[in-house]
Amino acid sequence: MNAILHSLLRRRSCVVLVAACLAVSATSHAAPITWGSAQTVSGDSDVSTNGTLVYAYTFGGTAAPPSATVNGVTFSPFRIPGGVVTSTTVGSVSLAESPGNLFGSNSLGSSSAPYSALSTDYKAILGSGAYADVPASITVTLGGLTSGQNYLVQWWTNNASNAAILGAGFTNTTALATNSVTLDANTTNIAGGVGQFALGTFTASGTTQTFLLSETGGDFNPLINALQVRAVPEPSLTLLGVAAASGGLLAWRRRSRSTSAS
Repeated sequence: MNAILHSLLRRRSCVVLVAACLAVSATSHAAPITWGSAQTVSGDSDVSTNGTLVYAYTFGGTAAPPSATVNGVTFSPFRIPGGVVTSTTVGSVSLAESPGNLFGSNSLGSSSAPYSALSTDYKAILGSGAYADVPASITVTLGGLTSGQNYLVQWWTNNASNAAILGAGFTNTTALATNSVTLDANTTNIAGGVGQFALGTFTASGTTQTFLLSETGGDFNPLINALQVRAVPEPSLTLLGVAAASGGLLAWRRRSRSTSAS
């Protein structure tokens, strides 16, 4: 009887071990960014607070506004230098343009509604942005990641001024990954109109992740105003979960040995 019970317990222990290995394996295999649908700017609650903030930036020219806090998330300034610039890095984020140049604008806001009704800090992160020469695309590289960790990335495009830059206007900007999502920088096409944002998720396969911003309307400019990256679930909770699973497995194996010995 003890021999049969010992055999069953060993089999159950193996099943638990295999399940634990599969769970770890599932988190260590990377997946490209999967984008959700485009959402129109409405208020501070647009800014996701899921998980733990890794970093957040608001893009602009050399006189970009200082850091701004929206829905408890602080966005640091990411300034595009003047002159001929094809790539630039701030902290763990890099922008690279091909085949033209990167530019920054601090004149994308408006005194007209509905944009004017947004909070002061939300208008600050949406009133400036980075865009590319035409024809163009922008490669966004997210650094400082942990392999196997799940992340959420959120980005905005907004041109409330309805301005035309370099002889061309801002139109839809598409982010490419597993799928693509296309955002409209001005949903009403008049001064005061607001843009859109999107959220995507991915599992890091290394310390960096990239995605491409591309214009979709002829000689127009891809535009990004702000971006944030968040670890989901919180890294500490993930580690605690792995530790708890490991501890539970060890305890189970000890009980199995004790039972078989008796």
